[in-house]
Amino acid sequence: MGGRLAIVGHGLVERQLRGPVTATSAAEVLVLKLRRYRCRACNAVLVVGPRGLVPGRWYGAGAIAVALESYGRGETSIAVRRRVSPNSTVGGSARERWVTLVRWIEAARRSGLFAIAGLSEFPRRGVAEHVALVLAGRAGRVLGGDLAAAAFAGAVIAA
Repeated sequence: MGGRLAIVGHGLVERQLRGPVTATSAAEVLVLKLRRYRCRACNAVLVVGPRGLVPGRWYGAGAIAVALESYGRGETSIAVRRRVSPNSTVGGSARERWVTLVRWIEAARRSGLFAIAGLSEFPRRGVAEHVALVLAGRAGRVLGGDLAAAAFAGAVIAA
């Protein structure tokens, strides 16, 4: 009390957030202003933003969860991209598959996304399905409810 503050304001930084902002909304691109803080003791810089941001990813946690739930349910990666990605123009290779979805699945398999372990033996669709179910469980999913909405809510909690 009465001493200098250890954490002080250190400006703003803009960050893109892609994908739907709810489980049922259309995909969009948002530009968020995140607050930065600096620790006077160790000079570390902290960035503070809303729940649901995933470090190192352009898409929000909820958007990733909706994509994994859709793919785990059997949709093609192209249909998942149309649902989750705000980009309407794609390159030639994206007409056949969405490599971003594959990257998310492989990150989840390595426990690098949502910290879910034990997925190394599952095929890609199995990984997507299990991640969606675990995220829905984290949100307290009620049986018979909308799995995509529950996975979205659980991903926001887990991020």
